Amino acid sequence: MVDVQHALAELGGFASRAALLRHDVTRHALYRALDSGRIIRLQRGVYGLGLPDGTGVLAAAAVSLRAVVSHDSAAVLWDLEMVHQPHHRVTVPRDRSRATFAGVEVRRQSLAETEVRRGLPVTTPLRTVLDCARVLSIEEAVVIADSALRKGLITIEELRTSAATSRGKAANKVRRVARLADPRCGSVLESLLRLLLVEAGLAPEHSQYTVRGADGLFVAVVDFVWLRARLIVEADGFEFHRARDDYRRDRRKANAYCRDDWRLLRFSWEDVRLDPDYVVEAVRHELAKGRRRTHARPASTRKAA
Repeated sequence: MVDVQHALAELGGFASRAALLRHDVTRHALYRALDSGRIIRLQRGVYGLGLPDGTGVLAAAAVSLRAVVSHDSAAVLWDLEMVHQPHHRVTVPRDRSRATFAGVEVRRQSLAETEVRRGLPVTTPLRTVLDCARVLSIEEAVVIADSALRKGLITIEELRTSAATSRGKAANKVRRVARLADPRCGSVLESLLRLLLVEAGLAPEHSQYTVRGADGLFVAVVDFVWLRARLIVEADGFEFHRARDDYRRDRRKANAYCRDDWRLLRFSWEDVRLDPDYVVEAVRHELAKGRRRTHARPASTRKAA
């Protein structure tokens, strides 16, 4: 006889009664485990090892409804970064109009390819990004899209190709998210800063731009630049400056920008999230100064022989 807890663990922690019986768990063993509290009944015919919180709720819903974890819930399973608290969402076919599960939003739409992640059926990374673009805000969806691109789970070409063929009332929103997504983006803060500037009509000319000194030697790769204005804008994440050596290197890079006649603006998470008007005004002010001439290469100081 197979132990119920062992069987549930092998099945991902949550399973239907039919699945447990197929796993050679007897009805008597199942009811005895329930009475002893070693397992719990999540709802009629669905059992689990522990309390249905976090992804456990999704597992229970997926098993009970024969559903696929989707949208920002799928983004969690794909380890995508996000800027909002994800919802519990699963998707069932369109003809499953009565499918419900407490605490879970059940979406109904056509499902094609799916994958398995952490033992759960889940929408593919591309489908996950497209679904998020439909139901989340532009900001939330672009952050997820950038994260998927950064992790190499999707490409910008397949995202934009799929978005171009999107149909329905949210199709324009999906295409907009695809246009705003940037595979070169290095962090959530960069995504938020870029979106803030784009929405203000101050779209950067280049992202992840390689800066070189007057001597042609590499100085740094910076987040955003406007070449005509010689302006660099950096998303200044605290995590990159915790060590003293990192702090010193960062300051030397800033000095190198100044020596080569670059303007530099740096914005923290608090600036971008709590005082966006300050960020927009600072960038607009610098760009309004107009074109800045590049630094002339200094003449040689060597004496003639």
